[in-house]
Amino acid sequence: MQRILNCRTSDFNKPASSGELRQAIIASEGRTIMAEVAAGAAPLYGEVTNGELLCAFGADLLLVKGMDCRTQAVQGCRDLQHFKQLTGRMVGVSLEVLADEAEDNPRACNLANVAQVASADFFCLTAYDKPGVTAQRVCDALKQIRAQTDKMILVAKFYAAGLAPAEEYASYITAGADGAVVPAPASCRGASEARVEAALSAIRQAGGVAITTISSSQEGADEETIRQIGLASKRCGADLFNFGDAGVAGMADPQAVYTLSMAVRGRRHTWVRMAASLAR
Repeated sequence: MQRILNCRTSDFNKPASSGELRQAIIASEGRTIMAEVAAGAAPLYGEVTNGELLCAFGADLLLVKGMDCRTQAVQGCRDLQHFKQLTGRMVGVSLEVLADEAEDNPRACNLANVAQVASADFFCLTAYDKPGVTAQRVCDALKQIRAQTDKMILVAKFYAAGLAPAEEYASYITAGADGAVVPAPASCRGASEARVEAALSAIRQAGGVAITTISSSQEGADEETIRQIGLASKRCGADLFNFGDAGVAGMADPQAVYTLSMAVRGRRHTWVRMAASLAR
């Protein structure tokens, strides 16, 4: 599994297919962590990128948010390809689903931007609670992108009122997504374990990767809070744990990533992940 989640130098031009990456995550039995990096945020420490910090503290996958797909600029390095080389991880790009295709928006979910970031290992279609950004609009965008790529596609649809009905998350898998993102227990209003478990169960029954996310500024919460949210997510059946980018300097607090890792996969898997050479 680690060989697939690592992106060795020789593999940069041969990204894993959606099936390979999805199966690697599922095979990890709830031990995979993804962390978001805000492309425009200055690194916390100038000597390394924020992505390198997150990987050093246990992140398996990185998701770049807010990146201009035309320039592919990520603060602290040259571009997306360089970011992948520095971190040695599978790196995805978040594309925002808007009410229309927004061809002129370099961060929007459309075919032109997908073509620009061909070096990305996977994509996350992110949709916020805005007029016109309905579940159907997300499914339409998803089908369009799926027709053009065999890379892993995740869907993250957020609502101001909290969670969506469980069947909505499952509908994204039916429409072609490999996984769907659900707020972690206690990470947003109304995110009880029962509701999160129902949503994750629906995703898995539909054949997708069930993902919980801490993305409501709790990325910078104290260690005990992170630990409890992580354990609750694992009880609910999460395959993948995601951290948003609102902790510190456009990423999760690296210590929070380490705390979550120790909680959901223990010392052995955490320390091996932190220490393993990219040559493995």
